Amino acid sequence: MADRSGDCRVIQHEMGETTVCGQPQRIVALDPHILDSILALGVQPIAYAESRLLDFEQFNLPAEQIPYLGDRITTKPLNLGDRRNPSIERILQVKPDLILGERWLHEGHYDRYSKIAPTLLFSDIGENSEQHWKNDIKEIAKAVNRESEAQQLLEKFPQKIATVRNKLASVVAAYPHVLVASWDSLTSTISIGPTSAGRLLEAIGFELVNTSTTNFGEWVSLSIEVLPEINADLIFVMGTTPEFYNPEAQLRSKWKDQPLLASLPSSQAGRIFFVDQHLWISQIRGPITDELILEQIFQLLLPLTDRQESKV
Repeated sequence: MADRSGDCRVIQHEMGETTVCGQPQRIVALDPHILDSILALGVQPIAYAESRLLDFEQFNLPAEQIPYLGDRITTKPLNLGDRRNPSIERILQVKPDLILGERWLHEGHYDRYSKIAPTLLFSDIGENSEQHWKNDIKEIAKAVNRESEAQQLLEKFPQKIATVRNKLASVVAAYPHVLVASWDSLTSTISIGPTSAGRLLEAIGFELVNTSTTNFGEWVSLSIEVLPEINADLIFVMGTTPEFYNPEAQLRSKWKDQPLLASLPSSQAGRIFFVDQHLWISQIRGPITDELILEQIFQLLLPLTDRQESKV
């Protein structure tokens, strides 16, 4: 159970106020955003619910079983199942002293969770419907007694953005207009909406094109036939394949099989990039995810800096 030697503190969260005392030791993370946040704060989970149903009881090899975040896990969390319907029985099994989750996923079960252990539900949606981990990291940190770590994350992240922005300045100047789209190769449609990656690309200095939605969660689906009409210097294509979390090869092959897509100026110039939708589309979200996306953006666009230097 939680270490009660520390002071008790009242935590503000989406469902009201909850008192948490001392240092929680057995923390349940009900979804990827919470897992990302607590790992970034230096806290380990006792149990976890992934974004898809996995057929094993425990994350014995988290680095292999949990994409992007698993290599930071030093425990062997119990698998609670899918984030939309975590197993109550398994939550009871681990005897948690703190349960953390997102309101939009778990509000309907809040009363039930609260009878098991202090339960806090958060939202990273801030003003102007902006989705960003900075909107809930302080309260999450307060719950797990890691407030100084949260402050460090908030102070250091703008510096990381500035570093990438400076290194890619020539690319931003040469190719300012960027399209980030989810592609369904079966229906020949693309979907455009708010993503973590889009937010980061804008922070670097790029301008997102055809962002016809402004409210959180709103997406628009378009036929691929409209792509030639979209003024995009760079296109990031998000997708999934049966081989989870590594869709690039299949996406690239299917893209080349579509004459319309292969003939786009961006395609011809090698400025199409295929990325994992699970990471880029905001399914995980958090300080670690943002760092991973930033690093991918930098690595994908770094060769374009050489092209600009060769023109000088």
